[in-house]
Amino acid sequence: MKKTLLITIDFPPQIGGIANYLANFCENLPPDKIIVLANKPENKNNFDSRQGYKIIREKLFYKYFWPKWLKTYFIAQKIVKQEGIEQVIISHVLPMGYIALLLKLPYVCIFHGYDIMLAKKSIWKRLWLKKILKRAKCLIANSNFTKKEIIKEGIENKKIIIVHPCPHIKPKNTNDAETQIIKKELVLFHKKILLSVGRLVARKGFDKVIESLPEILKNMPNLIYLIIGNGPDLQRLKKLAEDLQVRGNIIFIHDLKDSNLPVYYELADIFIMPARIENQTDVEGFGIVYLEANLFKKPVVAGKSGGIEDSVIDGQTGILVDPQNTKEISQAVLKLLYDPELMNKLGVQGKKRVLSQFQWPAQIKKIINYLD
Repeated sequence: MKKTLLITIDFPPQIGGIANYLANFCENLPPDKIIVLANKPENKNNFDSRQGYKIIREKLFYKYFWPKWLKTYFIAQKIVKQEGIEQVIISHVLPMGYIALLLKLPYVCIFHGYDIMLAKKSIWKRLWLKKILKRAKCLIANSNFTKKEIIKEGIENKKIIIVHPCPHIKPKNTNDAETQIIKKELVLFHKKILLSVGRLVARKGFDKVIESLPEILKNMPNLIYLIIGNGPDLQRLKKLAEDLQVRGNIIFIHDLKDSNLPVYYELADIFIMPARIENQTDVEGFGIVYLEANLFKKPVVAGKSGGIEDSVIDGQTGILVDPQNTKEISQAVLKLLYDPELMNKLGVQGKKRVLSQFQWPAQIKKIINYLD
């Protein structure tokens, strides 16, 4: 593999699917062949010290520069010379694609769904998008949905490789005492538990789950809805729950570490995230949380949108619903709760699929030859 520089806005310890995707991507490459240029969060040291590859931290956007990414280009240019970089990988085609063009090295673009949709919004950005796509060595898409969006820009099918995200959270032998403590703290004994995990933004569809709760609770009054995550939609979701008089059946948990998630997956009966497309651009490009839930043998209820059909097989690992239809959402939840055999079947099949198809070493094999 050629000496490679990854330039990215999102990288751990930042939280999110893209950051985890890129970290796992790098972890499965030869550590002496990959260097990462990423943002400089305050809590970076604990993560960086545990990695086998080199991470260079800089402030990537400067308000006193125009364009704001220009300083990042100069930083990258210096790294290329000092480290003997032979090729570049970029995540977030705009603005990082401008930098890739200016560096005049072979480059690979990684796409996550939302990034390419956003780049199509203006005529100016779309013109640059096409130029960046055509000059790229190859293009990595996280799902068939994302691949189709790239093809719409006139790119040949053979230039695009799908590298699916894979779970970074692993099932473990959950400490029963820990489980009992959480059950006691949250008053979860003898409850049916609906679980969502994710950033609290509109496209995740947590609001539609809340809107479906009155119907669900009519039939299953002992249900509790756990929402794990934080984000700009938090207060709106809480108000919605109050307005619908279901706040007493919802527990919001903020800023939970990934290492503490397994016990909550174990506690859940069903995982739910009816994600939708917002503003024609904000889309779930894949949905790694569905695979995480499946790993714990949990059936999932997911929105039929974006790249979710790559991560959830309707009727096999979960149930796909119209993400805007609260009736469909409530019916899917109740169908599973009334049929424990179906819940177990979907969960078992989901775990089997994840273990056989969604492991990072196998996914990286798809792309490694293109990095030579």
